[in-house]
Amino acid sequence: MILCTRRGAKRLLACMVLAAMVIPISARSYVLMGEHVLDRMVKALGKAESLEVNQVLTIHAPSPAPTSDLQETVWIRFPYDVRADAIGEGYERHLIFSGGAALMAVNGVLQDGPPPGYLRYQDILMAKPRQALTDYLRMLGVDVQISSLGRLEDQYCYVVGARYPDDAVAQLWVAKDTFLPFRLILPASTMPSGTGSLEIRYRNWTFVDGIAYPMHIMMLQDHQVMQEVRVDRVQANPTLTDDLFDIASMRRQWSRPVLPRTDNGDPVLPEDEPPASE
Repeated sequence: MILCTRRGAKRLLACMVLAAMVIPISARSYVLMGEHVLDRMVKALGKAESLEVNQVLTIHAPSPAPTSDLQETVWIRFPYDVRADAIGEGYERHLIFSGGAALMAVNGVLQDGPPPGYLRYQDILMAKPRQALTDYLRMLGVDVQISSLGRLEDQYCYVVGARYPDDAVAQLWVAKDTFLPFRLILPASTMPSGTGSLEIRYRNWTFVDGIAYPMHIMMLQDHQVMQEVRVDRVQANPTLTDDLFDIASMRRQWSRPVLPRTDNGDPVLPEDEPPASE
């Protein structure tokens, strides 16, 4: 009887030691490695050749902003091309990203400089396969080797690039239950000088023919909501022609920026442009 009790004690001790070893490991196992999270995210997003998205665009800032919401159509041709045409009362905006180049016109006038970074909210959705997404995030300054668990709006997320709650470094939040993008944060230190921090929030995901798309997107700069979209309709795999993303053609159609003028009313031309002959 004593021998049996000793054996039982040994078994109990062995179980306690094993539990002490397993519990911490199990707790840590919920925090997946960053690249594994990205792999699951790419799979969760699904595949398509192209998308056509009809949505309502609200521009809150910068001033002057349109006085009413805009109806916007977005065409996406994976993995590099995006065009967005927004039209409202007294306001039009056309935007193209293609082959690493970008072009934006407002009311038919080409805008000087690159479009604001938050307008590239589709890039996270388009970067596939996983290596392409990993390379893109690294270019943004996200350390994909780091991951942690975070929480926002009652949603638990994998935080790729940061140790939660550190929001001072570039990071991508991926929903823990769906592996879909939830939040992209780029602090001011990773952005061009003077532009401030950037944040994009992806909400209310839907699935169309096997591809996921967010029905509500918010774009923030320096913690201020600049623009947001609410999607009405998503069509998967429409036929999109090359001319839709032809930046050179669109540049010819839209006028150049309005030039400043001297006191005499003469336009101030760029240094590399000769005056027009009379």
